[in-house]
Amino acid sequence: MSSNLLCAQSPISKDAQAARIKMKGVYIYQFARRVYWPEKYTKGDFNIGIYGNRDIFDQLSSSYTDKLVGSQAIKFKYFDNPSEIEDCHLLYVINKNKDIIAAINKSLAQQTVLVSEDNDLVSSGSMFNFIYVQSRLKYQINKTKAEKSGFKIDQTLTKLAYSTI
Repeated sequence: MSSNLLCAQSPISKDAQAARIKMKGVYIYQFARRVYWPEKYTKGDFNIGIYGNRDIFDQLSSSYTDKLVGSQAIKFKYFDNPSEIEDCHLLYVINKNKDIIAAINKSLAQQTVLVSEDNDLVSSGSMFNFIYVQSRLKYQINKTKAEKSGFKIDQTLTKLAYSTI
């Protein structure tokens, strides 16, 4: 399986990069919609945080600002520094450093659905993880971690996932 995985930093055209960013935005929005959130998460605005990738933030902000998750208005927040991260239902993190993911998980006390991009779901520390398989964007789900944190993942997401643990 790992021989088919491609590094996210492979040189690609600007059009291909834009398509990847758009597709990640679509997936992130669907993750937000298709996770069954505990009752305490269904009040107020639905906050989606982005750490370390301004392009994803711009894509989500321009495409999904007027959308809802359930009856909640979506608000997007961009974070330059992990110490700024707070109050997110869902957080996308570009994996620059494994220690950052661990620190984010600890500071958020497992109360946020974490989406990452890494070659290995288990080591990513997240509930959803983007990977590239034969140059195509796929996602993995750590359903065990999600359920331990009180989140339930819709069967549609599970069926479409590249892998689930």
